[in-house]
Amino acid sequence: MNQYDFQKTLKKYLAGQHTQEEEDFILDHFKNNPMQEMPVFEDEKAVIGKRIKKKLVANTIGEPLLIRLRPYLAAAASILVVLGFWYFLVKKNAPETIAEMDFSPNDSVIEIKNTSGKSQNIPMEDGSIVILQKNSSISYPEHFGKKNRLVYLHGEAFFQIKRNPAKPFIVSTGTLVTKVLGTSFTIKSYDESASVEVQVKTGRVSVYEGAANNVVNRNGVILTPNQKIVFDKKSKKIELSIIENPMLVIPVSETEHGFTFSEVPVKHVFSALEKSYGIDIVLENDSTDSCLFTGDLNGLSLFQQLDLICQSANITYERRGTALFVQGAGCGD
Repeated sequence: MNQYDFQKTLKKYLAGQHTQEEEDFILDHFKNNPMQEMPVFEDEKAVIGKRIKKKLVANTIGEPLLIRLRPYLAAAASILVVLGFWYFLVKKNAPETIAEMDFSPNDSVIEIKNTSGKSQNIPMEDGSIVILQKNSSISYPEHFGKKNRLVYLHGEAFFQIKRNPAKPFIVSTGTLVTKVLGTSFTIKSYDESASVEVQVKTGRVSVYEGAANNVVNRNGVILTPNQKIVFDKKSKKIELSIIENPMLVIPVSETEHGFTFSEVPVKHVFSALEKSYGIDIVLENDSTDSCLFTGDLNGLSLFQQLDLICQSANITYERRGTALFVQGAGCGD
């Protein structure tokens, strides 16, 4: 049973629309998967607590056994926050969580596993497109809820999201949550991998640690085009950097010189690249002030362009986080 199916079953259980088989499944799950106490609403605790207690009383005799089982009742009540991603926003004045699974129990759950040797295009009902890579899977409701568009990813996929400020698109990998309004980005999150990677192509992306039900966004960053993060699952550390092959964020024609330069100050060439790729290029000293550059940078990647410029001006560059830092002796007198 995938995460959506489980939560649908839990929602039916809370609404009293469950079958005997579904009730047995929920109770067995709570018993075999105890979790730490987390804040939940008292009425929700009461619903689960009363039903489980009723079940226990029906099958046991005597107070001692009930006393021994009370920790189990507490664990069952507290599990809502961990697994009921959708549930806590449906109550008035509930603390806002980043993701709410607000679908109907009658909605179908779509789970797609790409077992082929090539990528698979998946159209969403909102007009978004997901390109699912091989050995990856994605699950989502047939109809998105009223407040967000939540999907679960295992593996790798490229997302091209249709903009909707009123309903953010949220991707949960279990350890990392990515939230956008409308943009394009790639997520790599394989179960066997020690890390999760998010790369942004267009727009702005919010990425933070945790499951989709976190009340507070912890250990998070905002990514812009040509930036990526690598999240270490064990250490919980986020490393922010530039992607391996940055793409243009504005057309070359909108820069002053395009990518063809003739006796142009090197610092102006760097400014053109900075604008074209949306990446900060920091000149750590004035060694390039007297340097001029002549050349055609069209058809080259950003780092090939930088190599050519630096070679001509006797300088070097290095990547630090999401910026490029330029230093060196320069052209001299």
